[in-house]
Amino acid sequence: MLDAGDRPVVIDPGTHFWGRSLPGAVAVNKAGLGGSLDDWIQQRLASRMAELTGGDRARPIIAIGWNSETFDGYNLALRLVALGYAHVHWYRGGREAWEVAGLPETPLTVEDR
Repeated sequence: MLDAGDRPVVIDPGTHFWGRSLPGAVAVNKAGLGGSLDDWIQQRLASRMAELTGGDRARPIIAIGWNSETFDGYNLALRLVALGYAHVHWYRGGREAWEVAGLPETPLTVEDR
C-alpha cells in the first residue's frame, strides 16, 4: 500500500501502445519483455530507474502494462524487483482497465534510452 505522501514513479513498458498512458508515466521501451534478467533491456532499465528514482530503491514504483493477460506490466515488475527496488506495485488491470474506467490519460512517447 502506498502512503499518501509517497509520489510513485509510474513506469510503462510501451508495448501494445498507441501513444497514451497514465498521467506522469514514463515509457521505457521493451522494459516489459520476458527473458534474462542480465540482458541489455535490464541494463538499460537499471540506468533509467537510477535517474528516475535518484538511486532510491525504497521509492514506490508502479509498473503498468496493457492488461493482466499480456504480461508486459508483470514482467516489468519482476525486472524492477530483480534490480532491488523494494516497493514495486503491479497495476494488474493495466492501461486497458484505466481507459475503460474513463480515467485521465496523457500523450506519452516511448523512450529508447
